[in-house]
Amino acid sequence: MAMAIAWGDAWTNLIQPFWALPALAIAGLGARDIMGFCVVNLLYAGFIISLCFLFI
Repeated sequence: MAMAIAWGDAWTNLIQPFWALPALAIAGLGARDIMGFCVVNLLYAGFIISLCFLFI
């Protein structure tokens, strides 16, 4: 159960990419430049994680 909560917390970090702000500042990019990639990864990872926890 604890790992499911941890995975859920990590999964929602893709919605708000605060973890990428230092790298974006160095590269001179904004958050909107990576949001498309984050949303695709969010959906893909959410699907895979949901299936794994459904069958465990």
